[in-house]
Amino acid sequence: MYKNVKRLRRAKSYQHSFISSDVDETKKYIGQALKPHVLTLLDPRQSLDVTVGRTEFGRMTFMYIYHGADVRVYPGKVETLFLFQVPIHAANQKVRVGESVFSISPGIAHMASPTLELELKMSRYCESVVLAIERSWVEKFLEQLLQRRLDKPLEFSPKVDLSLYGNLEPVQLMSHMTRQLNQPSSSLRNSMIQTHAESLLINTILVNLNHNYHAELLSESAAPRPHYIKKAQAYILSNAKAVLTVEEIAKEACVSERSIYAGFKIYLHCTPMAYARNIKLKKIREELKHSSGTSTSVAEIVSKYGISGLGNFSANYRKRFGELPRDTLRHGNR
Repeated sequence: MYKNVKRLRRAKSYQHSFISSDVDETKKYIGQALKPHVLTLLDPRQSLDVTVGRTEFGRMTFMYIYHGADVRVYPGKVETLFLFQVPIHAANQKVRVGESVFSISPGIAHMASPTLELELKMSRYCESVVLAIERSWVEKFLEQLLQRRLDKPLEFSPKVDLSLYGNLEPVQLMSHMTRQLNQPSSSLRNSMIQTHAESLLINTILVNLNHNYHAELLSESAAPRPHYIKKAQAYILSNAKAVLTVEEIAKEACVSERSIYAGFKIYLHCTPMAYARNIKLKKIREELKHSSGTSTSVAEIVSKYGISGLGNFSANYRKRFGELPRDTLRHGNR
């Protein structure tokens, strides 16, 4: 995790740089790049000593920001941008996004949605990388994925735990892109490739980070699929506790095993059995969350889904959800 985050600092990909210790000058520069804001020195004896690196890339902007003093930053509602901020070095740093208030560190990033107020209190020597993405483009992109108009603004969960692999994926991609943008003849500057790179990054963010359309995006309604795929999905879902085979799934969908394998790979990006395992994991997680830890054990719930080998299951569960099954059971009963 930390290697990917540090690469964002080490990459010399920023086309523009800015160095200043003047508060007004700094507010103007960052305000023009992102959003006009209030910038306050929390200790007047300290020097602001700010360094900013900035690279424009289509409808997004990569920025490196360093503060040499304790500061309060208050842009209010960002309105036209989504801001994904990844700390590189941070101590005693607090962020408020809407009603959510939490500490951030190299293991905790945050996503600020345009409709929610943003306020940061950053400690001296704080370093972070900010990805700013145009709101109109993100929401239009999501509408294309969902194939419908959004009925409410897109809002992300503000706190992003980078110890979860899915949450880390956008950071890894940002790290790769900034390194490539460092190359004068990088193919990312090609207009066709740039469009695909932009789409890949926003797709990675929408699929991995939690938001108010996340469940729908990952559901079967998010993309048109052939009837036999939908039929196979419904069969797997309704038989989550059974030990299914590819032959049974293909028979229920009225296609050959070869067709079911190909269809799942094209439309769901996994094999039928991997899809079935994921359904079991989700179902088991829901039961663990809503079961009484004093009268129910993980083994009892898992056995209902035809899974043997608790060790392998626990490892797969932790990889998927970032915690062990027993932790879910315990947390769900607090």
